[in-house]
Amino acid sequence: MPLWFDSHCHFDFAEFDQNRQSEWQFARRVGVSGLLIPGVTHARNLQLEALCQQYSWSFALGLHPYFLAEHEQMHFEWLDVALESSSACAVGECGLDRVLAVDDAHWQQQLACFSTHIQLAKRHKLPLILHIRGCHDEAAAMLRRARFEYGGVVHAFSGSEQQGKAWLDLGFCLGIGGAMSHPRAQKLRRTIAALPKTAWLLETDAPDMKPAFWRGPANSPAAIPLLAAMLAQLQGTELNELSAQLERNRQSVLPASYLIREEPSIN
Repeated sequence: MPLWFDSHCHFDFAEFDQNRQSEWQFARRVGVSGLLIPGVTHARNLQLEALCQQYSWSFALGLHPYFLAEHEQMHFEWLDVALESSSACAVGECGLDRVLAVDDAHWQQQLACFSTHIQLAKRHKLPLILHIRGCHDEAAAMLRRARFEYGGVVHAFSGSEQQGKAWLDLGFCLGIGGAMSHPRAQKLRRTIAALPKTAWLLETDAPDMKPAFWRGPANSPAAIPLLAAMLAQLQGTELNELSAQLERNRQSVLPASYLIREEPSIN
């Protein structure tokens, strides 16, 4: 059975508090053999390593632009220390979101927050997990100016083919998930087909971004094999070949993350 990695899953969120273990057991049965949980707030960052150690999951530490009002200077200072002492495999989820920018002051705060994350990732020589919405060109330009060399993942990529190639040139992979399954996503599916197999990592963003075919109350890493089948069709490849390629992609941009190699128990 092909093995899969969910490169972006908020499995620490409260939606999974009652069924996290059973959801993970089900995902393991269908071939999901690893996942990465990104940090979004200081409070959640504090709990991530202990949670992930229980299940051998990978994690990143960061401060999401959606929660900009919650972030304080001391949180960035803590993040600097934690990135040195923890087993975090990346910095994030961080980035820029034009939709959230209610005014120029908010946008300037986002820019400052993102710039700090870039500098932290450079200092600790770690990849970035990026949330970029409506500003791919600006975000990529910031990374070029900073001479950032450690790559990472552009989560929930929905940009153009040209923007995708620009991210690849910067050493990033593109995260893709449920968005490609929706009927109105023809442009995104054309972009996926046009870019090379080396571009992609699968993700769910669970509990959010449910695929069109998912009927559960929340998205789940168990959706990954179905998303893999869709990606394989768009890329014109077989599932085993895709699994091997995505594993190479993961190792290239998230080298400190890992798959769980033991066979899952079905009990």
